[in-house]
Amino acid sequence: DVSMNDSILTSHSSKFVYGLWRPVTAIRRAAEDMNDQTEADETWSSLLITPPYPSHSGNMACVGAGAATALALAFDTNDVPVTAVWKSNANPPGPDVVKEFAGFWQLAVDEADSRVFGGIHFRFENDASQVACPKVARFAFENYMQPKKHGWPW
Repeated sequence: DVSMNDSILTSHSSKFVYGLWRPVTAIRRAAEDMNDQTEADETWSSLLITPPYPSHSGNMACVGAGAATALALAFDTNDVPVTAVWKSNANPPGPDVVKEFAGFWQLAVDEADSRVFGGIHFRFENDASQVACPKVARFAFENYMQPKKHGWPW
């Protein structure tokens, strides 16, 4: 999907433009941040594995926002119920996790939040991603999408 690819390029490029600390660095090195209201915790770790590149903006938030926008444009509504199933990769396998969403954007918000709750992004990064990446999807939709000759959208 063009909007997902372009969304990931948008977010990943910004990481090297802004070069912001990940939460693990910010928390462990809080004594160096020139803010007297923060206190370092040198033992803090994130729940998710911290990627080895700068933080801002969030790839997953951007992909979710771009995909949700592209799907809402294609279906002419965001209000399409979505069921997401996460398959267990535990050994031995545990139960699958199933979650219902009222629409595409609700799933995108959960997707972005997972990175904040997992400790690899800050909330402001999600907010920035969810503003920028829908613009990428809208641009692709308005400038490149064409209805198929035998029906739309399939």
